[in-house]
Formats: sequence, C-alpha cells, structure tokens
Amino acid sequence: MKRIETGVSKMYRIETTDPVTGKSLTRLNDMPFVIENHEDDSLVIYFESEQSRELYLKNPAQHRLEHYRFTRSN
Repeated sequence: MKRIETGVSKMYRIETTDPVTGKSLTRLNDMPFVIENHEDDSLVIYFESEQSRELYLKNPAQHRLEHYRFTRSN
C-alpha cells in the first residue's frame, strides 16, 4: 500500500493488491480501480481486470483488503 498526502487534509491510500484475485499489481496504468471514501481518508483500490472490479463492487465486504483496515459498509 502506498500513501499520498496532498496539500489538503485528505489522505489517499493506494491498494495495489487486487482484493478479488490476491494478485499484487506493479503496473497501474490503465488498470480498473475504485475509490472508497471514509471520513478524511480515501482509498484507491486497483484491480487486475474489469471482471475483478465488478465482483468487488457487488459485495465489497466479501473481499479482504491486503493492507487496509477500516470497516466497510455496504
């Protein structure tokens, strides 16, 4: 996971392990992603394929995020 701090108070975290397939992604250009917001913290989750992204969106709580800990609600 990578952390990016911007000039504002919001922090972005980047999850580079696809939560559906468990594959660690090294090239993120043109990869499907989702942005989840939680209070002052945002998480960018990258996926190996559009199919993985769609499976995740159907039920996010079913897929474990490798490096991120907050309670996701449906």
